Amino acid sequence: MRGPSSSGLWFDRALCVLLALLSIAALIYGLVAKRHGIAGGGLFGLVGVARTAVVLFDREALRRARALREALDRVWR
Repeated sequence: MRGPSSSGLWFDRALCVLLALLSIAALIYGLVAKRHGIAGGGLFGLVGVARTAVVLFDREALRRARALREALDRVWR
């Protein structure tokens, strides 16, 4: 099984990858230019990407979220 083919999920994944690339660029620029605030922002972005990627790219978490959403739909009907 390939997992959900929702366009929203692919959009979220693409944004996660884009944020990772921007964060890496900020981290490298901050370290090279000795601008520690920018490097810290890049590192903060990478931590956020890592936390988000755990959910976006984990099929088991997506399965549990789908099951919860379906259960809530049944309760609200």
